Amino acid sequence: MIEPDVVVVPAGDALLGDPPRTEHVNIFAIARRPVSVGEYAMFVDATQHRPPTEWEQKRRTSGAALEGVSWADAVAYCRWLTVGTGRIYRLPDEREWEKAARIQGTLEDLGVRREWTNSWQNGGRVLRTGADPAARVLADDDIATVGFRIVRGMTGR
Repeated sequence: MIEPDVVVVPAGDALLGDPPRTEHVNIFAIARRPVSVGEYAMFVDATQHRPPTEWEQKRRTSGAALEGVSWADAVAYCRWLTVGTGRIYRLPDEREWEKAARIQGTLEDLGVRREWTNSWQNGGRVLRTGADPAARVLADDDIATVGFRIVRGMTGR
């Protein structure tokens, strides 16, 4: 089991959202890169979790960022990593994701891919994208370009 390369983001106030507002965000460690196909393959092989669509084709690109996973799949991966490592892994809330995305050089592979967060708004899960770190996107049925990165908890949650 391979733990992700994380960067610690210190606690403090951050200017977040649109329109911008100051919010306090606790300390956390976020993965520099989204979960890769290869990392997710270890999870699928170990747990027999149902793989995403077109899995055999995706599996040939083990270093690429994983796409096409549901929120529940991402949470199951976090749970598996937590049990296997003894550290708490989870999806970032949207404040954590945005704070990390706004710090130059913290997150790699930000782009048009949408990423799961653990936040809920207006009856749906919130996705974030590097195309506009302040923009909230609510999840819909199209998860073809949805991936995730994970947070290692540092405050006991």
